[in-house]
Amino acid sequence: MAITPDDDPKLQQLDKDLKAARAEYEKDYNPKPSDDGENVGVGARAGVELVGAIIGGALLGYGIDHFFDTSPIFFLIFTVLGIITGFYNIYKITMNFGTSVGFKGLKTPPKDAK
Repeated sequence: MAITPDDDPKLQQLDKDLKAARAEYEKDYNPKPSDDGENVGVGARAGVELVGAIIGGALLGYGIDHFFDTSPIFFLIFTVLGIITGFYNIYKITMNFGTSVGFKGLKTPPKDAK
């Protein structure tokens, strides 16, 4: 015959304490990501930075080629520079992601010195 928490008040109290401790541990050590749309905003910003840098470089190169009546050498150079700049901007955005003031990262469990 198995003992269930309904049989003993001490087991009922132990079950409540364990559930409370698990809930506290989950809250402190496994925080849930917030769904406030911050990730969507960062992704949209990264996309705009990449596309804007490429288009800006291509237009600048095309304008220089048109002004000097040259072959599309400046167009190609500035398009490649725009691509490099766009990826560098995405790198800068992602390196700062999640490190703002007030960011609550994962905690390490306290060490028990017993």
